[in-house]
Amino acid sequence: MLNENDLRARQKFQNRITKGMLGPGSDTWGLEEKEEIISDYPLQRYFTGILFPKSEKIYSDTEADDKEVEAETLGEQGEDEYIQENIDDVTEKDEPNENKKEKNEDYEKISQNNFFPNNIGLTVCVANSTKEIDVTFSFGVYFQPKLSETKIKISEKGFKSFSDSQIPIQLSFKDKLKFDGKFMCLKRELEGKASKGRSEDYKSFDEFKKQKEFSKFDASNFVWKLEKLLGRKWKRREIEIRKKIKIEDQLSSPLELSFLSHKSLKVSFSVKTYTFKGLQFVKIQLVNNSDNHPRNKFSNLNEILNSKCFFQSKIKIESSNIVPYKNYREEFPFDEEAEKLNFIYREIKNYGVGHNCSITWNGDNPKEIESTFLPTIDIPDTKNDLEHLKDSRLDKILMIKNLSIFGFDKNETIQELRYFVSKYEDWINEQSIQKEKLESSDKETASVIIGKQKENLHRLESNIELLEKNEEAFQTFQLSNLAMFIQLFISNDKDFAKEEKDLIDLKEEVEYDDLNYFLNFNFEAKSESKEPKYRPFQLAFLLLNIDGIVNKESKSRKEIVDLIWFPTGGGKTEAYFAVTAFTIIWRRLTNETKFDGISVIMRYTLRLLTAQQFERASRLIAVLDFLRQQEEFKKILKDKQISIGLWIGQSSTPNTLKVAFKSIDEIDKECKPTGNPRSKNKFQISSCPWCGTKIISKISNGNWDSGFRKRRKTLKICCLNGKCPFKNEIPVNVVDELLYETPPTLLFGTVDKFAQLAWQEGPLSFFGKLPPDLIIQDELHLLSGPLGSITGIFESVIEILCMKNGIAPKVIASTATTRNTNEQVGKLYGNRTVNIFPPTGINYNDSFFAKESQEQGKRRYFGFLPTGKTALITQLQILSHLLVARLENYSENVSDMENVNNYWTIVSYYNSLKDVGKTYNKVGDEIKTGTSQLQIRLKSILKENFYFNYSGLINRTKELTSRIESEKIKSTLKELEENFTQEKFSTDKVYLNNVIDLVLATNMISVGIDINRLNIMLMNGMPKNVAEYIQASSRVGRKTFGLVVTLLDANRPREKSYFEHFQPFHRAFYKSVEPLSVTPFTENTISKMLSSLLVSFVRQYYPELNGEDQAKDFTKEKIIPLVDFLKIRFASDEEELKFFINEINRVADDWISKTKTEIADLKKYKELLKEPDSKTKENKNNDWVTMNSMREIDTNTFIRIKER
Repeated sequence: MLNENDLRARQKFQNRITKGMLGPGSDTWGLEEKEEIISDYPLQRYFTGILFPKSEKIYSDTEADDKEVEAETLGEQGEDEYIQENIDDVTEKDEPNENKKEKNEDYEKISQNNFFPNNIGLTVCVANSTKEIDVTFSFGVYFQPKLSETKIKISEKGFKSFSDSQIPIQLSFKDKLKFDGKFMCLKRELEGKASKGRSEDYKSFDEFKKQKEFSKFDASNFVWKLEKLLGRKWKRREIEIRKKIKIEDQLSSPLELSFLSHKSLKVSFSVKTYTFKGLQFVKIQLVNNSDNHPRNKFSNLNEILNSKCFFQSKIKIESSNIVPYKNYREEFPFDEEAEKLNFIYREIKNYGVGHNCSITWNGDNPKEIESTFLPTIDIPDTKNDLEHLKDSRLDKILMIKNLSIFGFDKNETIQELRYFVSKYEDWINEQSIQKEKLESSDKETASVIIGKQKENLHRLESNIELLEKNEEAFQTFQLSNLAMFIQLFISNDKDFAKEEKDLIDLKEEVEYDDLNYFLNFNFEAKSESKEPKYRPFQLAFLLLNIDGIVNKESKSRKEIVDLIWFPTGGGKTEAYFAVTAFTIIWRRLTNETKFDGISVIMRYTLRLLTAQQFERASRLIAVLDFLRQQEEFKKILKDKQISIGLWIGQSSTPNTLKVAFKSIDEIDKECKPTGNPRSKNKFQISSCPWCGTKIISKISNGNWDSGFRKRRKTLKICCLNGKCPFKNEIPVNVVDELLYETPPTLLFGTVDKFAQLAWQEGPLSFFGKLPPDLIIQDELHLLSGPLGSITGIFESVIEILCMKNGIAPKVIASTATTRNTNEQVGKLYGNRTVNIFPPTGINYNDSFFAKESQEQGKRRYFGFLPTGKTALITQLQILSHLLVARLENYSENVSDMENVNNYWTIVSYYNSLKDVGKTYNKVGDEIKTGTSQLQIRLKSILKENFYFNYSGLINRTKELTSRIESEKIKSTLKELEENFTQEKFSTDKVYLNNVIDLVLATNMISVGIDINRLNIMLMNGMPKNVAEYIQASSRVGRKTFGLVVTLLDANRPREKSYFEHFQPFHRAFYKSVEPLSVTPFTENTISKMLSSLLVSFVRQYYPELNGEDQAKDFTKEKIIPLVDFLKIRFASDEEELKFFINEINRVADDWISKTKTEIADLKKYKELLKEPDSKTKENKNNDWVTMNSMREIDTNTFIRIKER
């Protein structure tokens, strides 16, 4: 059940930005917001929704005059740096009326967009019969009122405190103050000078508030209100213009707003229409036609400019004839996939587009559309539990224990699985019925979609039949479900792996080494524990892949990559864990002796994701090895340890025993009461994956103990919990040398590490015995562009090394965002086809296994486009407002620490390390100062200053970026997972401890981070692709209501376009994911990768050529298997194939020549291979420059400085 308090908390963040940065409502005078008074220049206070007058070029006699500008400008970029024409969704060639073209020049003048926009507009579509529409233009203008025209809210006690006769120095103007029971104002103007050289009444006020012991009197608590009343202030006036506008091209005459002191304030509107396919498109703009303002006087502090600007500008259109329209891409899709996406999203309607602003509407048949500078959209949650079917029989089937050895018998299991799949069949039949109701033009697309559904249904049915007929397969299925049952149990139980704990915190009553403890556990008695249950698609995905593991000749193994496509947080990892468990058990059950070696390879592209998922996978492996130790399963799982190995770069974990032993020595030295041994842990394991006991743990006497054990030529990691089944050795290895010596059951690594196949002889053991049965590629969407191209060509070597007797491993993958995946998979995995599971329905919101929830979505997107300010300056202000908003929430929810915890840490996302660095340098300065000033301004709301909110902020700011060491990243993640309690707060001037206030992150955070207390995120700009935007922003709102503030830059056309289409884009942003590009067989890729490809194959395919000193034994016929294999992959392009064959022959000949013709004949691989940075004038030949990772793909430029 979602917390209503959390819903209100999220709204506080949104309200703080709305009031503080758009307005009105940013100050605390106590007036109605429409008539607000602010103690600041409005151009300094507000950051969006502003329409400026046009700038006027100033011509002067001297160059110095040209350069003279006021000290504080509105932004880092000026008007000249950004000028872009608005482009209508319908192009000029679609415009039927030629006689309109003569007016284009006038309209272009109005439409011109720049850093200081003078107009906003929106385009809507109405029925052709519509003759006129109702339009309301509204905005606020600010002017400087007289003292006697202002008032501020105050209590009677506060008002009387200024007349307290006990105060030694009295106010000279206390008789001029007036109180009406609610507000304080001045009866008449004060005497004297208010600015420099203050005199008379103003000087008296200064003496009054600065007198000794003033803080003893009540007046000291209210004097800030008097300061506001007497200080700088601007008052808002609401302007609203209602028009019934005829639908015809028109430019209104500027309306002079003469009620203010500046007669130069003018407003106008324009209307432009065009007809397309029987519909009328109407573009309406609001224009600030005030007198032009000198370009060199565009300053926050320029009073005339402040008075000429329109604030909180808005256009509202009302009509009963508003209809949706399709954009150009929807009318003319550029490929079949785009056509399918248009079809399944056909119910998502777009009702307009903004110009220099965004637009919003409610419902599917809106009667009103209005512009907005803070567009908001809630993303519906995805339900994946089939609860809408209200079928108790399904619930029992999904209980994992029921599918295990200790659940249903075989007949009942098969019967229940068929019932489960029959529900999918019923849904498909309903899809077919719906198809017949579609227009004839859509039926073909719907038939293709339903065809995919039926293909998956057939595979599910045939695999249930396989389980029924194949006893070993059924036994494997049951045991893999038992493993998943226990894995989910320990992952969600605080007494086991869910929480790390010191040795002294273990509970005596927990039976860690007893299978019956799990089988007989009373879930109802323990409120926080739920019995492990599959999500329907997880069980279906396991069923889908059974023949791909059992039958090595099956089509699904040799020709298909099964891709799990599910929204972030939907449970993809557990789905492929189930297949992993099945694969490992099947291999051991069906091979009496040759079962050891690597069974499964899991690969990731980011080291943070690798580290996070490694912990989860380690739990599964620990469970499987725990079952292996049980007497009843020894015959199936054999006597050798089931283990997991982490194969990643040395920056993340020690790669050699020498380095590992040094790290253990450093840990041991710190194992003393005053030490901090955990800070020396370089290994990617911090606790037992079974019971959660910390590997480096506090013990009862105040000392420390470590589970890292050095042996003469090996290293063991042991659990310190004497009751744990892994007290002698945890089945986890993280050192390369030990992985080569004893290959793990599950090899866990990054794609980059596989580049080491060319450089090292050790990986031969990975492929030397029974090769891997299953390859899992998580986050497939990250293998695109250059990285995907490099990985694609190198995948040829991986696959041929994993093959035995022509049998290739099964390949599965997962992603939350997919586009053009069939082509991507074909290029990555040898012309295999992709099977996306679950396949989509004929409507985007229902695939049977995933259905859009009808409840309020937890994740909200909140757009922000600055006007007249740079994105950097705006970002700093937004962060300050978010930090103060969390304080507002805290001050109102001190008794609900769970709520405060959910919204305390702010995540700020960046598209580059450069941007992270800029912001980090400003945390202790501008952000801290901005937060402090905002708290002072809002003191009447916050009641207290709460210094801890900004004091020491830089010390509580962390990075999640690639420039941070792996051990620090892991430490930060652990800190982020920790809840904090009331005791950590203080209103004194002290620093907070053990709390992370601000996280600065790059794309490292976009995958694999599941931290429920991260619910507020600022996205600084649109990432390079939509998939990244979806993935990164999906880190928030996973368990409760979350807010994503999307800050976009008007100076970047792409970002501005997303803002102008904010609502339709977010309602269907999966539709907008860009197609992935992978080009592994281009000449450039082949040239860069050929030496890596050739040497990796030769060293790991031929044991006799594996050793470091065996490079000299190479012969040309050794390349034949690789060439023959790659010919199949190049078959579609004869030119590419020809180029490849010529190149590999040339490089092979060069290798042979080096073994015979060099002065010192080539003997070792290190004499052959060159580091990527080794190309110089003396080493012109690039043939033997060999990759160290998959990311060294840019062309290198080397500069050599010659001495003269």
